[in-house]
Amino acid sequence: MLKGAFIGAMALMPLYGLDDYRCTDNSLSEVQAYKSASSFDEAFTQGKVEGDIRLAYINQNNHTTDPATKDDYATSIGGQLKYETAKFNNISAAASVFVSQKVSKLSGDRNKDELNGDFFDANKDSFAYLGEAYIDYGYKNFDLRIGRQKIDTPLNDRDDIRMLPNTFEAIMAGYGGIDDTVLIAGYINRWAGYDSGDDISKFKDVPGGVDANGNEKKGVYLAGVMNESIKNVALQAWYYGMDKVADVIYVDGIYGTEYDSGLSVEAGLQYANYAEKSSSTVDGNIIGGSLLIGYSGVSLSAAFNEAESSAGKSVILGFGGGPYFTSMEEMTVDSINDASARVFGAEVDFSKLVDGLSLAYAYGRFDGDAGTTKYEEDDLVLAYAWTDKSDFEISYADVRDKANSGADDTGYDRVLMRVNYYF
Repeated sequence: MLKGAFIGAMALMPLYGLDDYRCTDNSLSEVQAYKSASSFDEAFTQGKVEGDIRLAYINQNNHTTDPATKDDYATSIGGQLKYETAKFNNISAAASVFVSQKVSKLSGDRNKDELNGDFFDANKDSFAYLGEAYIDYGYKNFDLRIGRQKIDTPLNDRDDIRMLPNTFEAIMAGYGGIDDTVLIAGYINRWAGYDSGDDISKFKDVPGGVDANGNEKKGVYLAGVMNESIKNVALQAWYYGMDKVADVIYVDGIYGTEYDSGLSVEAGLQYANYAEKSSSTVDGNIIGGSLLIGYSGVSLSAAFNEAESSAGKSVILGFGGGPYFTSMEEMTVDSINDASARVFGAEVDFSKLVDGLSLAYAYGRFDGDAGTTKYEEDDLVLAYAWTDKSDFEISYADVRDKANSGADDTGYDRVLMRVNYYF
């Protein structure tokens, strides 16, 4: 799935950099400037309100000939409203309400299976819930955050690709007292959001479900180190202990530079190992590489991922959009045995003509499962940011199931439009 920016699959800069952590004067997951208060009362009076308003429309046409599978569409308006106190004795608290309200006249009929459920709860209804609620302690180069929060690491991230981002009930700690290095450790208990399951408005266990013996899967331990001590190079290494699912090691390195001529080059390598636990079928290795070349507002890119797993087993994205270079608007290497993926793209920045306007295209091919899985995808993304606080994006994705046709065809084409205002 497309991560964050308008053409995230094509942006080969580090997915998670040092500036994502407040032990380098930023928060654990996003830039945030804090005020210091001299009293408990002042901490609240000097607090701040921020958030966003989002209007979104989605339309999906399914390629299957099965009459029971209907094309669907939906429109929703919602967003986030967050209040955070100022710092008092190095401690602050925050809460954020997440809302998605159906616009019925611009949405399909639920009773006729024409209502797309991507914006709504398990019953395809509007919802509101407490997406963030945390206490944060920050002193010098150390930060500790406890509660519901946004987190971005390779195998768990906000993946804000529909109405609202994923958030996690977690304990996260970061230390940045070493030059050009950040150390991170944490424990994640539950999560909510588009990637979390059928009812996106409810927090549920991570990893969730039960193992082969009927035991519930609960909790993920993680630890990571990120380093930028080498000029133009960003390195990171992570460990994830997913209860009754797998132990995962993930590493990547990104090199990026720009020459005096205006030519820019970014290249990346990544590797992950999944060691199965409790017969989860999550097991294997995956490697990837990426290259982007840009000049005068035009960039061309290519990426690959190769996964190797025993029969009936595969790698996963984790909890969010995942870190893999070939992830597109819709298709990824997730849950494909012996997955092989190739993605090629191009992006044009039209800012010299219209400030804030860009257009991107990507083509991808995904194969695996001993030849029984074959997909192709085309993505087209138009983005326009007319101010620092408002933007518009429209994406078109065409997913073609090359291994099946007729009633068994699982391909589709999808249009997604979003208008955002930030405050």
